[in-house]
Amino acid sequence: MLLDHEKCGISNTDRIIGGKNASLGMYPWIARIGYSSDLTGSEISYRCGGTLINKLYVVTAAHCVSNLPGSFRVTGIRLGEHNSETNPDCENGYCSEPVQDFKPIQMLVHKRYNIPHFKNDIALIRLDRPVDYNGFVMPICMPVGELLDKNLTGGIAETAGWGIFDIDHPKSSVILQTIKLPILETYMCVNAFKNQAQVDELQLCVGGKVGQDSCTGDSGGPLMKVEALNDIPKYYLIGIVSFGAKHCGQSPMPAVYTRLTRYLIWILENISP
Repeated sequence: MLLDHEKCGISNTDRIIGGKNASLGMYPWIARIGYSSDLTGSEISYRCGGTLINKLYVVTAAHCVSNLPGSFRVTGIRLGEHNSETNPDCENGYCSEPVQDFKPIQMLVHKRYNIPHFKNDIALIRLDRPVDYNGFVMPICMPVGELLDKNLTGGIAETAGWGIFDIDHPKSSVILQTIKLPILETYMCVNAFKNQAQVDELQLCVGGKVGQDSCTGDSGGPLMKVEALNDIPKYYLIGIVSFGAKHCGQSPMPAVYTRLTRYLIWILENISP
């Protein structure tokens, strides 16, 4: 089965700018995308996020893997991360499994990805071996059934990452950050970015609060929503962090996410066992 609808979307917990620390195991599908260059050698720097969708594939933004500057290239994918300075991670006497590191063996960018306007900003990364599922590494659920046509406007979604979390001290967080953001009408992003990009229904408009945003380092990461299909609440992937205001989190500007439901067929056509 290409997608695991039984094991997906389960957060292993009972309990970003303006964000707060995520609980250990809260988002076991979060991936970190690492880069190397001729200058850094074998040293890996994690600069984008992604989302595990099955044992072999991570979905991310096309701009995270395509047309990279200089000699930068994607060289590693990390799963099971929480605190970037410890391995394994522990919280309140409870410890996670060690992180799992992978090499990318294939990166597939949407053929209609438009660089200046971030249209079709989506890509798939195939890992060099299957993931070992545990409580801290699991896939997210993909939208199915009624979720494919559901009007998301007015709802609340979640995003997470290790990007800039304090606009006064612009550096990446050590601990995974999470934040809840409102899903807005598309026209709000059409107006907000009219001089920068052509936003349409292939994208989601999210956020719009000063000091609360997804910022540098969170690109390619997930926009998630909890839905209870068959009375079982699970996390579903509804968007991918694409772009936002130049000065992230400093103005009431929303951010733009790739709308996942519009690319589900593309994903299914391009993943293989």
